[in-house]
Amino acid sequence: LKVHLSFFEIYGGKCQDLLNSRNRLDVREDGQGMVHIAGLEEFVANTSRELREMVQIGNSNRTTHATESNDTSSRSHAICQISLKDTKNGKLQGKLSLIDLAGSERGADTKSHNKQRRMEGAEINKSLLALKECIRALDSGESHVPYRASKLTLVLKDSFTRSTARTVMIATVSPGASHADHTLNTL
Repeated sequence: LKVHLSFFEIYGGKCQDLLNSRNRLDVREDGQGMVHIAGLEEFVANTSRELREMVQIGNSNRTTHATESNDTSSRSHAICQISLKDTKNGKLQGKLSLIDLAGSERGADTKSHNKQRRMEGAEINKSLLALKECIRALDSGESHVPYRASKLTLVLKDSFTRSTARTVMIATVSPGASHADHTLNTL
């Protein structure tokens, strides 16, 4: 088996390859409902060190800006995909998708932000709401799940629909009273 890695971000509703000069990517769905990221480069990691270095490079290329809460706040959703492929036929044997979601933005927290930060916050909130609606639809057994509501949910579609997929969510929460609203919103 060979280990392959790709790393991209969704920023402002657009996808960019974080390991290939931030090239623009297209998210497409084929006739069978499979989602493809056109133009996304996949790199082979021959050692754990190479894998770690590629993840560090991709992470360092993410879009960040200072906000009132954080000097280097991630302003994008980052998706790092690690695939195991058969060396003989290239067939996918397994895939691990690590997704770092940009944090939600409350209007009260963005009062002094410029227009660009407010627009980023609105786009982040829109995609997180779409994710919440997909999870809600799946949980209640609805026949229609609105994956196309955002690039984020479309990209994550296979994580929810494949019978062999397992999804785990890890959230950062704070026990401090000053962060209670953020913690409740996250949960």
